[in-house]
Amino acid sequence: MRAVLRERGFRLIYLGMAVSLLGDASLLLIPAILAKKLTGSDGAAGLTLFFFTLPLCLSPLFGYVIDRVDRRRFLIAACLLSAAALTPLTAVTGGDTLWLLYPVSAAMGCSYAAISGALSGLLKSVLPEDLLAEANGALQTTRQGLRLVGPLLGVAVYTSSGIGAVVLLDAGTFVIAAAAFAALPKPAPVPAAPRGRWREEFSAGARHLAADPFLRRAAGAFCLMFALAGATESLIFAVIDHGLGRAPEFTALTSTAMGVGAIIGGLCGATVIRCRGELFAIGTGIALYGVAVLLWTVPAEPAVLGAMTMAGAGLTLAGVARMTLVQRRSPGHLVGRVSTAFEAMAGATQLLSLVAGAALVSLVDYRLLLAVVGLTICCAAAHALRGRTPAEHPRPG
Repeated sequence: MRAVLRERGFRLIYLGMAVSLLGDASLLLIPAILAKKLTGSDGAAGLTLFFFTLPLCLSPLFGYVIDRVDRRRFLIAACLLSAAALTPLTAVTGGDTLWLLYPVSAAMGCSYAAISGALSGLLKSVLPEDLLAEANGALQTTRQGLRLVGPLLGVAVYTSSGIGAVVLLDAGTFVIAAAAFAALPKPAPVPAAPRGRWREEFSAGARHLAADPFLRRAAGAFCLMFALAGATESLIFAVIDHGLGRAPEFTALTSTAMGVGAIIGGLCGATVIRCRGELFAIGTGIALYGVAVLLWTVPAEPAVLGAMTMAGAGLTLAGVARMTLVQRRSPGHLVGRVSTAFEAMAGATQLLSLVAGAALVSLVDYRLLLAVVGLTICCAAAHALRGRTPAEHPRPG
């Protein structure tokens, strides 16, 4: 991590993202907690995650824009708009205003999709290829590691000062992030590819994803994982309520446990990728997550918290490898579209499982659902692990 932190451009990117992610982590659980407290429904809480995931289906549209504008300016605008989009949360005071949670969750999803896609392209343009895995590891470690303090901070601020204070905190971090991106030197322009029809340009990321065998296998593994894994967003509330007999606020501790694991996964990510390749790291990370979901069926706090730590390590390791694979195997002018196409494919399957999970959690024993989800995720890991690693083939420039 020291090598990449010597790069001034990355230090500014890291500062902006770290501050913004602290605010995001503080707000992460608040819509779901509010929905659970106002309705008592696990499904209502899970629906906030559904609306957060919904904009991922629009990711190719964000990618189309990202690859045609200055990515630094795009990030500045996205951060400022994200800060403004949070303000309706302050009006949620009861059942009659509960509906506001859902458009705000959707706006947060738009922010995530847009900023993630632009960041992936910006990193490729400011860093040499041999530092990409290290940079992604640092950012993912920070993103997930802030679960150690973010959710606890958010719940503490919400409990002591109300929803308005949490919104102010997150909005302020977006403004600071925008300032950090504004301080970045303008990166060298990305060589533009010849432009074709708008439909061809719009679908270029998805077509590259389908044509590259390693990106295609990674996308298949993530899609299979999320085909059922999205249900865990509702199931975790059932685990906490019915399995452990704890209040919804206990999610702050489970998220913190995920943060501990995420630090481990992020710190190991660059080393695993360097030694065994991106697909091995993706498969190993997904396998850890699958085993963790199976362990959620154990009705004991140490087992659940330990499994959450394992889940955090697995998801972060897989995430670092996915971002690095996309950056290394995509030409500069396509990174935004390939990244957002990947998000859209995984997000669409996650969206379906979120809906199914919210509906089934009140009809089927949550332990049976967790067993099915965990085994499916393990199958996704096996898909990623079969065959050779991307390191054996040249990468596009």
